[in-house]
Amino acid sequence: MQPFLKQVADHYYIKGDISRRCFVFPNRRSMVFFRKYLAEAVKEGANCPLVEPLMVTVNDFFFKTSGLVQADRVAQLLELYSCYKELNPKAESLDEFIFWGDVILGDFNDVDKYYVDPGQLFANVADFKQIQDTFEYLTPTQRKAIEGFISHFNDLSGRLTVNLDTDNPDVKGRFLMIWNILHRLYVRFNETLAAKGLAYEGMVYRSLARKLKESTVEDVFNGIYPEDMSFVFVGLNALNECEKILLRKLRDCGRAEFCWDYSGDFIKDPQNRSSLFMSENVVEFPQASEWDSEGMRLPEVNVVSVPSSVGQAKRLPDILDKVCHDGDELSQTAVILPDENLLLPVLNTIPERIVDINVTMGLPMTGSLLFSMMNDISAIQLHVINKKGECFFYHKQVWDLFSNEFFRSSLDEKSKDIVSGVRTAAKYYIPQSELNGTPLLDAVFRPVVKDPKQVSREQISDLAEYQKTVIRAVAPHVADDPSLALELEYAKEYYRCVNMLQAHQLEVLPMTYVRLLSQILSAVSVPFRGEPLKGLQI
Repeated sequence: MQPFLKQVADHYYIKGDISRRCFVFPNRRSMVFFRKYLAEAVKEGANCPLVEPLMVTVNDFFFKTSGLVQADRVAQLLELYSCYKELNPKAESLDEFIFWGDVILGDFNDVDKYYVDPGQLFANVADFKQIQDTFEYLTPTQRKAIEGFISHFNDLSGRLTVNLDTDNPDVKGRFLMIWNILHRLYVRFNETLAAKGLAYEGMVYRSLARKLKESTVEDVFNGIYPEDMSFVFVGLNALNECEKILLRKLRDCGRAEFCWDYSGDFIKDPQNRSSLFMSENVVEFPQASEWDSEGMRLPEVNVVSVPSSVGQAKRLPDILDKVCHDGDELSQTAVILPDENLLLPVLNTIPERIVDINVTMGLPMTGSLLFSMMNDISAIQLHVINKKGECFFYHKQVWDLFSNEFFRSSLDEKSKDIVSGVRTAAKYYIPQSELNGTPLLDAVFRPVVKDPKQVSREQISDLAEYQKTVIRAVAPHVADDPSLALELEYAKEYYRCVNMLQAHQLEVLPMTYVRLLSQILSAVSVPFRGEPLKGLQI
């Protein structure tokens, strides 16, 4: 079987004029392999140099063409809340809004990517009769579901019975207050971001799709891509509606070709779920060429019974010895993990003879010692109490911090003696004076949050500065420990996220800030540096 990307590279190298084409891929990894196969085609052919064609991911293609800049998640939330307050005089505090506001952002993103009419989707449910007229296309089952939903809010006349003007609405009333302004909120939010030259991902997709519907490809792409440039879409799969609009417009004006990794009985089998979207794609957007008809062969599967997750990692050396013996075989071998937490056990069990390893996933921040330590430190600040002018720290959070390996590794001898003394004393509330005495402990055990129930911009800024100070105090002490090298990468990412959040000058409760920071960090992973073109792929 010839690799699909190699077939595409060979096809367009032979066809010629490759430098006048723009290749659009689903991700950056596929671009790396396409570049490799293209280089091989040049070497095997006339060996004449050529100008490398433009290569982009489909996501970058939309952003480049739209000219908009993506706002970070926190900026989006704050702009959304500002718009929400304008539309809802009885808006709750930012602390309450932040977490379900994130859900609204996700909904808006989906609405735009699938080019749904927000006016219809966010229809005002105040008049059930209007909804019955609008949703004629619904199946009987869908209509029955909506009727059951609406029945909670109206009487037999179909009119809404919840009083939306009350100062203390019940759950249903509050839900309707929000639902009935969603369309206006969507419009206001989009206008606000556009005025600042910002956007969220779905907004970028809809913006380009709308332009393409209203204008010609030449007008939309003028000044961005050369007039004679054609576009080759390679290896895409499940397309959203905005992507389909783009592909249709480029197809109809003769400036697009499509390469689908869709060959072989295994992939084309209708029972194979991976062919669900592809079978439709190849009909609407025909293949640029006939690829290797053999395609992906039926797999040979061997099952090995192992009683535990770590046990799977321990069996890996034996399996690798059987299936690969040299570099070429290694480069065609991949270890697929069902769980991110297995990455370190797997890396620790790879045989020493295998030198070249490429990890194509990152380790999530939430599983790190650094993340755990900073959570303990935040909890310490949120539970500080003041008695007669002296600050006391609750023992549970203090002892959790003392148990953290990253924190323990940063302690010098004097700090260790102080920690040992605190453990021996076993006090329920530990006075600050007993926890201070070294630069590191002084940096950690000092009150920053004066009132956990107070909404204060200054208090949040102080808490952010405190977190950065702790990282700066701890990190140098573990810099020479090879076993904690990865934790230092996490420390850099944590510091960066705190800086980013601090720049927004949030006026929220300390607990809200901590939760929001954790939410941002949950999406952060530290990537490994490797060579995707050789060695064992993990």
